[in-house]
Amino acid sequence: MAKEPKAKTFCTYEYERFIMRAKEFISETKYGAAEDIPASAEKLPKHQVNAIKGAISMPDISMTKQGGSPYAQWRFGIAMAGAPDYPTEPAGAFAGDPLLATYTDVELKIINSAAKMIGAGEVKKLTDNRSKEHPKVNTVSPIKPFKGL
Repeated sequence: MAKEPKAKTFCTYEYERFIMRAKEFISETKYGAAEDIPASAEKLPKHQVNAIKGAISMPDISMTKQGGSPYAQWRFGIAMAGAPDYPTEPAGAFAGDPLLATYTDVELKIINSAAKMIGAGEVKKLTDNRSKEHPKVNTVSPIKPFKGL
């Protein structure tokens, strides 16, 4: 009589996932990350190629390449919104860095702690926690205050 296979426990399942993921890292270390596969209309069925007029690919800003950047694609979208009349710089004021705005020291403490946990490196404080009105903003109401009844 054949033995029934044991039911996998959660721990067994997690262990197998861990081993599979570890093998991916080992493979990438040994052979390098997955090779970028360039876009090709030849991979599509003819009826789809016929339906897509003017299809183009931009491999230099691909997110699938090793070191690919979603920021570069986002900046490209910003550039398209203003093109050709409004030139767009390749990088904005923060150049792809995450921008977090804290309102309290507690939030700054959370960010510093999380950055330390994952080894994110420097947390660079750009401004203080006080907002200031622009000098051209009118801070005095033009409406006469209500004196009551």
